[in-house]
Formats: sequence, structure tokens, C-alpha cells
Amino acid sequence: MERRSGIPARVRRVSGELRELRDRNGFSAAEVSRSLGISMSKLSRMETGTRGLAADDVAALLGLYRVPTQRREEILALVRNGTDRNWWQVQHAALPAMWQDLMRFESEATAIHGWETQFIPGLLQTDEYAEAVIRGTTHELPEREVRRLVEARIGRQTVLLGSRAPRLEVLLDEPVLRRPTADPGVMRRQLLRLAESNLRPNVTVRMVPQRAGIHPGMEGPFVLLDFPKQPNLVYLEHRGNSAFLEQPEHVDAAERSLWRLRELAFSPDDSSEIIARLADEPAEHEKE
Repeated sequence: MERRSGIPARVRRVSGELRELRDRNGFSAAEVSRSLGISMSKLSRMETGTRGLAADDVAALLGLYRVPTQRREEILALVRNGTDRNWWQVQHAALPAMWQDLMRFESEATAIHGWETQFIPGLLQTDEYAEAVIRGTTHELPEREVRRLVEARIGRQTVLLGSRAPRLEVLLDEPVLRRPTADPGVMRRQLLRLAESNLRPNVTVRMVPQRAGIHPGMEGPFVLLDFPKQPNLVYLEHRGNSAFLEQPEHVDAAERSLWRLRELAFSPDDSSEIIARLADEPAEHEKE
């Protein structure tokens, strides 16, 4: 398959934030052009990720938008390292900044393909399931932080609404659907939501049965994001670390895994029937 050459992920990420910062501060493109003495065409290229970024140009924009010092340095570091392919992050804050980065790329994608082995993906979670996952996988978070994380995760789902919403394809390992939550009602309602999601025109949910045996998906969960003009990206997340992989070998490997998983998965209709049936089954601990 022919690969598109394009702007590295770090630069694309900064371009998206520059556009948001201008809108948030109420500047028109013409006002920025007059204030900084740059052409509107150059500003447009900087904001759309169709050209590389120079640190001095970005610094001038950040100064105009009064971006706090720490965030300004973080953005400029991305610009200075912009030619490096593949972008790894280690998360330290309570609210994952990597979700913010993922949300920006999701909003620009034409299609999102996900393989999940542990949880229902965040784009299809109910708020109570999201809360159960956050409480079960983190330790002693203050209540306000739990709520903030839940709101951030559910807020991501707005990307699936509207006329320009991307297509979402979700492939789920069967144990994901059978893993109970502390309150069986939470999992039941989540499964029903999942089955209903298959009725949405831009969403496809399919289950890969456990009897499929050993397959490429066993290497771990991943998300593949398709873009209309820029190279596709592979997103990985694990224990506070995240990565956007953009080199062709990584994207090709993810695409090959997806094709194999699609061959093994049930159809969307059959998957919906299985999910709905699982929702009606008593939880394992209720049978004892």
C-alpha cells in the first residue's frame, strides 16, 4: 500500500492547539496577521498542519495568546523535536494529558479502528462503567479527581456526533464482555449500551471469540486512526504511558492485525445478539 508522506505527529498536534488557542482567545486570522506581521496564508498553513513549524513563529503566537509559561515550554519542546518520528509520553498528572492529545487526533480522523482486550473502549463507555473502571484501576483518588476523570472520558464521546463524525470500528476480545463489575447492574447496562451502539450508522462493534485461539491481537490493544491527507497513526496506552506511532512499519503491522481480527470476529449483527444475551445472563457471582 502506498504511504502518504506528511507532517510528524508532534507538529500536527501543535497545529491543532494553535487553532484552538486562537478561537479561544477570540482572534480572527486577520487580527493575528496584523498583530504579528505574518501572512494569513502562513498562519493557515501553521494551523492546519500542512507545513512544518518554526519555534520562533510558534513562540510569537503563544505570546499573543498569553499561554502560561509551563504550557508554552511544553508546546515549544514539541516543535523543537518535531522531526522525530513516533511520540512517546509518560503521564504524571491526574487527568491524562494524553487523552487531550488523543481527542485532538480523533476529531481530525475520518475513521477510528480499535482492538481492546481489557475494557469496553472509552468512546462507548457509560458513565457508571467508566467510574467503575477508574476506581478499580487507580488507588485512593480523591472523589473530585474520580469525577474529573469520568467527565473527561465521557466528554471524548462527542467526537462521534455530528455530520463530520468519524467512523468507529471496535473489535473486542470476548473476555472483555464477560468481566464483571462490582455492581452487576453496571455491566448489564454497559452491555446493552454496547449492543445499541451497533445501530448507529457510524459505529461497528464486533466480538472476537475466545475459541479463536492465538492471534495477532494477543500482542495487546491498540487504536488505528485514519486521516484524509496526513499519514495514519497508531495509538497505544499502558499504565500511564502512551505513544503515537507513525512510521510505516508500525501502521502496516496494525493494519495487518486488524484484517486478521476481522476474519476471526463475529458479524456486527451476531455480535449484538451475543452481547445482548450476555447482558441478560446472571453474573457469575450471582450464580454461587
